[in-house]
Amino acid sequence: MKLAPHAYDDLAPGMAFRSGPRQVTRADIADFARLSGDHTRLHSDDAYAAGTPFGGVVAHGALNLAVATGLAWACGLFEGTVLAVVSMDISFDRPVFPGDSVTLQLRVSRLDERPRADRGRVTFEVALENQAGKRVLTGAWTLLLRRQSSSDPGRPAQPD
Repeated sequence: MKLAPHAYDDLAPGMAFRSGPRQVTRADIADFARLSGDHTRLHSDDAYAAGTPFGGVVAHGALNLAVATGLAWACGLFEGTVLAVVSMDISFDRPVFPGDSVTLQLRVSRLDERPRADRGRVTFEVALENQAGKRVLTGAWTLLLRRQSSSDPGRPAQPD
């Protein structure tokens, strides 16, 4: 289900949102290796990966983060309201294997009216969970969002 876009003023601490699931495929892992240039054998070589503690090929942590940002965009919450990513503090808690389905959980943890009257910073607690409900990625994202009075997506905003 696609959510309505939310500006800074639409959010309050404790509000929670969910997006997904999305399956991470072996093709996704191979495509990410080609795109990033990270051809670490753990992500590409079945025989090598079988001898690791994971027992098989796993997705790159950065791929999991990219999937999480894609799920955030896909839910509609930030359409026309996000101006910038200010920061991301991320932990990679568990591996994601080819075929795993992941779901993004977002919870508003902090609102900061800075830097200007037409925008504010929103910090979200972030969790990406696999199909078993286990957290594979956790952390906090701080985003710069438009205020309601300036949520016209056709009007360019100047980042600081």
